[in-house]
Amino acid sequence: MSDKISVLTTAIYNLRKIRTILNKVDWVQFRAPTAMGLYVLPYISMRRKPKRWVKYAGNWKMDDPPLSYSIQKWWLENNLQKSKVTINGQWEDQKPHILNFQNPCMDNVEYRKAEVIGSKKNFEGRLTICFSGTLTKNKGVGLILKALTKIISGEMIEEVIFAGDGAERKKYEEISSGIKIRITFRGFLDRESIEDVYERSHIIILPSESEGFPKVIAEAAAYGCVPIVSDVSSISSYFNDRNGFLLKKINSDELAGKIDLALSDREKLKEKSLKCLKVAELFTFENYVKNLEEKILSNG
Repeated sequence: MSDKISVLTTAIYNLRKIRTILNKVDWVQFRAPTAMGLYVLPYISMRRKPKRWVKYAGNWKMDDPPLSYSIQKWWLENNLQKSKVTINGQWEDQKPHILNFQNPCMDNVEYRKAEVIGSKKNFEGRLTICFSGTLTKNKGVGLILKALTKIISGEMIEEVIFAGDGAERKKYEEISSGIKIRITFRGFLDRESIEDVYERSHIIILPSESEGFPKVIAEAAAYGCVPIVSDVSSISSYFNDRNGFLLKKINSDELAGKIDLALSDREKLKEKSLKCLKVAELFTFENYVKNLEEKILSNG
């Protein structure tokens, strides 16, 4: 409650700071949705300068969003701020000022390195599965562990690696100790270490309850990891049954079935992996800068 009150009590101070910066720049990007957006969006909308665009980082089609998110989405959808709005995914009836932008997570050099590794990845024998993210219920960690107790192809799995940490890690480690599959919790990893996990892995699982667009899917896909992911937000715009496995229902039975399906046809899994490499290239910084220059800055 105190955090919500502070949004109002600090508004005048924040706007003064924002005004000082806006008077010095030619362009500004505002990131929504955020509590501050309830007063920052109207403020920048009333200004003639600087030029602007808004990045909506959340799920553009979220079911039952918080009221503050709904207000900001309505504001942006009706273009009261008079700018381009970049979002995750492409949706029906999308207005011309609303643009699909991929969130970058690697440069061209990093992508080419990963692509070489991914293109040579061997899908024979026992396979490694990974998860990358915060160890929480929302990210589906408990769901993964429960699904692993239900699969019929456990002997085909070399290891399941959880990269990430969280307050419930100890609980998840205790649960995993009773599962007859090698499960490793690696904690938070630096860039080089997480890339090593992607290089070793064949499948990445992320059965989240809600997402904007998780960059870890694109990062792992660059290494040829085939995603098993929830069909939420804009994920299916990039990864679907053509190059991965979509969870229409986010439960352990559905996830167990997708894991078994993935492990049952290695030739098909390899085909999906190669298709993932092509999609991952969309998420380079170079591609982002190109889109920024062509779709926003040149039309400002």
